[in-house]
Amino acid sequence: MISKLKLQTILIIALTVSLVFIIDNNLPSNSHQPTSSDDLTIILMIGDGMGFEQVRMARYTEVGKNTNLTMENLLLNLSVMTHNVNLGITDSAAAATAIATGIKTYNGRIAVAPNGSANKTILEIALEMGKATGVVTTTSIQHATPASFMTHVYSRSNYDEITKQIVENADVDVLLGGGLNYFSEEQITAMTNDGYSFATNNSALSSITSGRILGLFSDSHMPYEQERNLTNTPSLAEMTNKAINILDQNSSGFFLMVEGGRIDHASHDNEKVGAILETIAFDLAVKEAKNYVETHENSILIITADHETGGPKIIGDLLDGILPVSGLTEDQNRTIRIARANQIDVTWSTGGHTRNHVPLYAYGEAFENITSNLLIDNTDIFGIMNNFLHEEEIILIDRTPVNMLPYYTLYILLVPITITLIYLIVKTKRSIKLRK
Repeated sequence: MISKLKLQTILIIALTVSLVFIIDNNLPSNSHQPTSSDDLTIILMIGDGMGFEQVRMARYTEVGKNTNLTMENLLLNLSVMTHNVNLGITDSAAAATAIATGIKTYNGRIAVAPNGSANKTILEIALEMGKATGVVTTTSIQHATPASFMTHVYSRSNYDEITKQIVENADVDVLLGGGLNYFSEEQITAMTNDGYSFATNNSALSSITSGRILGLFSDSHMPYEQERNLTNTPSLAEMTNKAINILDQNSSGFFLMVEGGRIDHASHDNEKVGAILETIAFDLAVKEAKNYVETHENSILIITADHETGGPKIIGDLLDGILPVSGLTEDQNRTIRIARANQIDVTWSTGGHTRNHVPLYAYGEAFENITSNLLIDNTDIFGIMNNFLHEEEIILIDRTPVNMLPYYTLYILLVPITITLIYLIVKTKRSIKLRK
C-alpha cells in the first residue's frame, strides 16, 4: 500500500507542475541594462499601415523569397497589438498616441487621453533631457502619426492648430516631410527667424550640414515612391540620413521618429505596387538607421507600425530572377521593383484598417536579453523607450493568451486522481485502526 506521505507528495507535484506550465508562458523578458551615459539615443521608425504581409510582399520584390529585408534581420522580432481604448480597430492618431505616450485613447485624438488631458510624449521627454529631436515622414508633417509626437489636439483633422503648435511650441530640431500648404508665410518666417534652415528640394537639403532644419518637399503628402522625382525630391532614406547626421551633433543624444506614411495610403487603395515600393523605401531608411546604431552602443532602433491596413495576402507569384542591385541607377532599380511587384498576386480583405497584429523589429545592446516572438501591446513601446532614456531595465511581458484547454484537461484528470488518493488515505487509516 502506498504511504500517506507519498500520496500527498505526488498530489503536490502534479498540481505544481500544472501551475508552472501556465505561469511560465507569461514570464517577463528582461533587457540588458543600457550603458550609463547621457547620450542615449532612440530612433523610432513607424511604417504606417505596415503589417507582416506588406513586409513579405516587399521582401519578395526586393530580395526574393529566401532572403530577409534589413528590418527582418534585426536582433529582436516581436508582434504588437494595436487596438484603441475601446478595444476597437485603431486609427493612426490613437495608435501613434499609444506609442508616443503609453496611453490608449479614442480614434482621432492627438496625444490627448480619454479624460482630455494632454499626455507628455516621448519626444517631449527627450527634449526635457536636453536631447535633440527630429520628425521625418513621407506624409504631411501635420498628419496623425508625426503630429502625435509633437502636439496635443482633440482632432487629427485640425491641421491649422497642429501647425500652430509645431511652430510655436514643438521645438523640434529637424522637421522633414510634406505639408507646405498648411504653413502661412508668416509661420515659415517665424521658423527661419528662430534659426531653421528652410528647404523645399533635395539640393537645398543636401547643402545643410548643421543647425535646425525645416524641410517641406510637397504641398501635402510627399509623392509615392513610384512617382517621386528622383533628383528633386529626397527619399525617405535620404531624409533619415540627413536627420541622423544633424541630430548626432548634439552630445546629449537624440530622439528621432521616422514614418513611412504612404504604405497606409497605398494599402487603403489596395494598390499592391504602391504598398510594396513604399515598404521597400521604408526598409532602405531602416538600413540608414541600423548603420548608425551599429557604431553607437548607447543607441537603440525600434521599427514597428501603428496598425495594419488592407489585410493583403499573397496567393501566388511568377517572380523572375532579376533583382534590384547596387550597380544600377536608382531609376533602373525602381523599374525592376515595379515589374517584380506586378509579378506577385495579392488579394485584399478590406480598404480600411484591420485588427491584425503588426511587427516590431529592434536593434541595439539594450535588447540582447529580450526574448523574441513575444506579443506586446503598442503602449509597451513607450515603456521601452522611456525606460531606456532613464537607464532603467526594459521588461516585456508576453501578452499572448494562454491556451487553457490542456490545463483544463489536466485538472479534469487530477480530480478523480485526487478523490482516489483521498479515498485510499482514509481507507488506509481505517485499516490501521482496525488492526490495533
